[in-house]
Amino acid sequence: MIDAVCTYGGERHTFSILKFQMLPETEIEKFRQFLQCPECEGKAYYRKRSSDGKVACFGSRYHVAGCDEGHPSTQRDRETRHSVEVNKVISDADIISIDFMLANTKKPVIEEQAVVPTSTPTPPTKNANTSGKHTRNIEQSKVKVLGLEKILNSLMRGSDLAESSTLIELDTGYKFKAKNLFVNFAEAEPSANAKEAKPKMYWGTISHLDKELDWLNPSDCNDVGIPISKYKSIILERFNVSEGRQLEGAGIILFGKCFWNSKKTRKIIELWNSDRIFISVLED
Repeated sequence: MIDAVCTYGGERHTFSILKFQMLPETEIEKFRQFLQCPECEGKAYYRKRSSDGKVACFGSRYHVAGCDEGHPSTQRDRETRHSVEVNKVISDADIISIDFMLANTKKPVIEEQAVVPTSTPTPPTKNANTSGKHTRNIEQSKVKVLGLEKILNSLMRGSDLAESSTLIELDTGYKFKAKNLFVNFAEAEPSANAKEAKPKMYWGTISHLDKELDWLNPSDCNDVGIPISKYKSIILERFNVSEGRQLEGAGIILFGKCFWNSKKTRKIIELWNSDRIFISVLED
């Protein structure tokens, strides 16, 4: 994208990339949360110039189908394919189990069969048939296993997962309806404090990081911060990140708690641990 529309303050102003990168740093940080594709109005991001010479640019992970600005790419094709696949899983499965360590997109979706009893056998009475063959009714529940990458890609490409009543299993015995579990950052509702907060799967895209790479700032909302300093070295190494620019515009999904900071001016989303996060870094 050569241009982007900024909607800050309720007004629409079109910036060229050359003009935008010449703005004072304070204005860039203020406007970058309000960028859109000039054609389809999909959420857009700004990436600053990289240390190895890559030029500054605008882009979007949310171009609608048919948008001339949404140039084809292997990453975009993969995300679209995952959205179609997850929609099929929703229609076929009773339960979706999340494998937090399943990061390889080439691995096939795994299907497991779980036997769920629907009634408890009744002990035989004196007049009952005592042949020793007790029977009970059972039903087969179809369980599909998905990794965070496919889930994130499908959410970004508009799958039905976020509105689905399909059961999502995070750990053995812990199940949630998808529509109660997956929350876009812009719709995060904080609890008063960390102790009261219930963990959910938060997702969206990253706008930018602080200079120390200790905080992730999601796009489309300027009141949410994700502290990662506790797990920073693990996360940056896992996703092969050496500078903040690489995460500008990246997709992200994580399991964590959302609560107010002490002054109730900012929503904090705290990671559950270093495993329950996936970042879809932009493929240049």
